[in-house]
Amino acid sequence: MRILFIGDIHTKQYIIDNIKELDSKYNFDKIICTGDYCDDWRVSGQKSLDLLDQIFELKDSNPNKYIFLIGNHELSYLGHPCSGHNYEYEKSIENKLKHNLYKLDLYYSIDLNGTEYFCSHAGFTDEFIYNELDGLHFKDTLKKWNSDKLQYLDKLSLCSYLRGGSSPYSSFLWCDAKELLLSKTNLIPYQIVGHTPITMIVPDEDIIFIDSHSTHPQGFNIGDKSYLFWNENRFEILNFIDL
Repeated sequence: MRILFIGDIHTKQYIIDNIKELDSKYNFDKIICTGDYCDDWRVSGQKSLDLLDQIFELKDSNPNKYIFLIGNHELSYLGHPCSGHNYEYEKSIENKLKHNLYKLDLYYSIDLNGTEYFCSHAGFTDEFIYNELDGLHFKDTLKKWNSDKLQYLDKLSLCSYLRGGSSPYSSFLWCDAKELLLSKTNLIPYQIVGHTPITMIVPDEDIIFIDSHSTHPQGFNIGDKSYLFWNENRFEILNFIDL
């Protein structure tokens, strides 16, 4: 099985182009994007709309191949605004998201050589699992939430002080890397997440952070623009220079 994992996109057209080019080269079985398609520094709301159109077109082209998860910047237009929220375009983005919400998932779990990895935008902590997802029954709760996303937006918006919120813990759409690493995560030890910008992907960790495409407000790259690739039986890194 060949799987491409994509971190935060934030309206970047080149990532969509990279996905298509990499797929033509490697013929992936699945392409999993961990959320945050909307918003970026100094970009118009129209770019968010255009990007959403493209991911929904990809989903329609092959629903089983493309997995698009929800990030906090999509949650932003479903009633819980965060930094970067575009108020001028908020109604248009909200309408597009709600009309296509069935094409997005809150999380995705996948078996890789006998190890179950949970993919989400920001990551699961045991504190959130035990307090909001009914502990050991969290898989059943997640399925219920995923089937009726709008009903659980308040819980999904929980954000701890590490990301500027007031909750004692964060949801898996808001969890900071520091919070995730401090949690014991006994229930979901293996995860693939975006949300927290990184300089490079380290594939041999239990929790793999893949947001390597974010930038500083001035436009400088934070990460190396790489992608996580599961190639048959191991993780590899695909860099933009490989295209």
